[in-house]
Amino acid sequence: MDEKYKVAIIAGQLVVGGAERQLYLWLANMDRERFDPLVITLHPFHNDYWEKPIEALGIPLFRVAENRAKWKRLAEIIKILRPFHPAIIHGWHSFSSVYAGFAGRILGIPCIGGIRSQYLASNKGLAVTLVKNSCNAFVVNSHTAAIAYQMALGKTSQTIFTVPNAVLDHPTDRENLREQFSLAYKLPMDFVWICSVGRMDPLKRFDVLLNMVDRLREEEAKFHVIIIGDGPEKVKMQHLVNSLKIDDHVSLLGEIPNAGYWMKAMDIFCFPSLSEGLPNAVMEAAAAGLPIVAWKLPFNEELLPDKRQAVLVEPENMEGMTSAVSRLIKSPDLRTQLGSSAQTHILEHFGLERYIQNLTMVYESVIKRNEGIE
Repeated sequence: MDEKYKVAIIAGQLVVGGAERQLYLWLANMDRERFDPLVITLHPFHNDYWEKPIEALGIPLFRVAENRAKWKRLAEIIKILRPFHPAIIHGWHSFSSVYAGFAGRILGIPCIGGIRSQYLASNKGLAVTLVKNSCNAFVVNSHTAAIAYQMALGKTSQTIFTVPNAVLDHPTDRENLREQFSLAYKLPMDFVWICSVGRMDPLKRFDVLLNMVDRLREEEAKFHVIIIGDGPEKVKMQHLVNSLKIDDHVSLLGEIPNAGYWMKAMDIFCFPSLSEGLPNAVMEAAAAGLPIVAWKLPFNEELLPDKRQAVLVEPENMEGMTSAVSRLIKSPDLRTQLGSSAQTHILEHFGLERYIQNLTMVYESVIKRNEGIE
C-alpha cells in the first residue's frame, strides 16, 4: 500500500482493561507511514488511564460525551470525522461500533466493528443487532468468538476477521518485584500468592474464587488470594469476604494499571470467568510463567490447548478447581513445570509482531475492497 490512509478509531472507553491495552499496543506499533490515526473516546472526563499515553504518541484524541439524544452524539462524531476524511472507521468496542457503523453509513466510509467476547458475539440484544446491521466487517479476538458470531450472522457478505490479542514479556527480577508488591500492599512474603485479574462483573465469577478460599483454608494455612480489578461486583465481593470471614486470606486490591507487569511476583493464577473472547489476563499470566487453573472452556483451550500448559477443570466444578489449586500450593516443582510450558507456548503464538501484522492486513483488506481493489 503506497498511499497513507487516515483511520478513525472509536473507543467506548479508555480505562485500564485488556481491550484498551490492545488498542494502545496497536496505536503505538502501527506503521505510521501507512496509517494516520485519530481516536474518539465515548467515555470522556473520567480521567481514563489510556488517554494520556495515546496523546503522548502524537495521536489526536477527541472526547464525545454521553447524550440522552443518541442522534446528537452521532452528529458530533460525524462533525469530527467529516473534515478528517478517514479511509476506514473502526469501532473498537461493541458499544462504540454502533456509532462507528452509522457514522460510516452516513459518510460513505467502510466500518469495522469490534466484538471482544463470545457472549457478545451470540447476544441478541439491540446494540449487537445494530452493530451487525451497520458494519462492513468485524474483528473478533478468538476463533471461539468468530464461530459464535458467524452462527449469529448466518449467511452474509460481511467478513469476520480473527485477530488474537498480543502479549508482552516483562523481563524482571522476581524476588525484587515480589518484595516491592509485598511492601506496597502489606502481603505476607512467605505465603503462596494465588492471583486473579479482571473487571468485577458477574460473568467473571470471583465469588467462585472466594468460596474456594473458604474450602482451602481448612487444609492449607500459608496461602493468600489476590484479586486485581474493579467494577460493579466489588462491594458484593467484599461482603462475601466478610461473611465467610476470610479477610486474613484475601486482598481485593482494586484496579492496578499494567497489572501484567506484576504477574511474575505471583505463584498461581486462578481464572474462574465463564465468558471471554481471548482473555488477556490468562495470556499475561502465561507470559509471566505462572501455572494456570481455569475452566475447561473454548477460550481457555484456544490459548493453552495442551494439558501440560494449564490445569483446565470442567466448568463450575468447585471441588475440581479447589483440588487443582491445593495440589499446586503443595508442589513448587509442578508450578514451575506448568508455568514454563505455558510461557513458551504463549510467547511463541501470541507475540506483538503477529498482532500488528494481522490488524494491518485487516485494514488493508477492507480499504482495498472499498476501492474496488482485490
